[in-house]
Amino acid sequence: MAKPPLKTLLLSIIGLIAITVVIKNAIIPSIIDPVKKLEQASANRKKQINTLNKLKRTADQHSKRLAKLSTLGFANSSAEAIAKMGEHITQVIKQCKLNETEFSRRPFEPRAIVKNGPKPIGYTVSGIGSVKKITDLLFLLQNDPHIQRVENISLSPISGSTNVRVNFQFISLVIGTKYGKFKGTNSPPIKPKIKSEARDLYTGITKRALFLPYEKRPPLPPTPSKKPIVSNTPPPPGPESYKVVSLSQWKGKQEVMVYNSNKNETKSYKLGDTLAGGIIVMIDYRQMPFPKKPELFSQSRVIISIETDYWAIERGNTMADIYQLKPEQLPEKLIKNQL
Repeated sequence: MAKPPLKTLLLSIIGLIAITVVIKNAIIPSIIDPVKKLEQASANRKKQINTLNKLKRTADQHSKRLAKLSTLGFANSSAEAIAKMGEHITQVIKQCKLNETEFSRRPFEPRAIVKNGPKPIGYTVSGIGSVKKITDLLFLLQNDPHIQRVENISLSPISGSTNVRVNFQFISLVIGTKYGKFKGTNSPPIKPKIKSEARDLYTGITKRALFLPYEKRPPLPPTPSKKPIVSNTPPPPGPESYKVVSLSQWKGKQEVMVYNSNKNETKSYKLGDTLAGGIIVMIDYRQMPFPKKPELFSQSRVIISIETDYWAIERGNTMADIYQLKPEQLPEKLIKNQL
């Protein structure tokens, strides 16, 4: 059999190569690329479906939580919730033994945080009472088991009275039943009690003199060139004749007024003067219990330095009532001086 000419062989080889290139670069991609695109689109759809399923599970969880929280609302409709909320505030006012007629309760509509979500409702409350009873009221409302919060609290003194005026906003939510009804067991919430450990944390508020006028700190007493030798004991017999009747401050200068019942006269003392066997170092305006009557509070006292100790006489008491201050009873200024 005769061999084909070389030219014919070369043309056959070139034709085969051309056919191979056409198949690789045109025919195969035209078949494979649509398959890859379909696979990529399918993967994207699966990812979107997984994301939607995750969002649906999260939405279901939130709906269940909102359905449970709705059991802590005042009611499922705004009108009924506002009415019950007002009645509840009145009951708490009476529980604190405050005079209901001294309080005003005005409903208002707070700004909604989420559009078309749970509807906020609220009351603006204003009233008068003692600091202790007002503190009881705020404590009970702040710890109320309903969905609530207490905002914009303000206290102000009432001239000529020991009572204070309080203003605040009591806000709640109406969730309703659009998120479904709660299915499951829901133990009743624990209502706060005035006599409780939680309420005891507020006790410091009632012991502070919140509304006493600001008193400028007195200047440091002059340092004597030589400290006088004094006794570390209370004054000699007869101190009951001398009574501290006034602890005043005028134009930054503090003054101690002592009445002598034997001579029926009153004498003025200033910082650095000698009194009751020691040196007057300051007038203290903190509210503190009387030493012999801890159930009563004193608003001011004169503090005297006797050697290395500090003694105090409450306003209205005599020299016979002088007592030594414990370290924890010292004003911050004197503590710093000792360091």
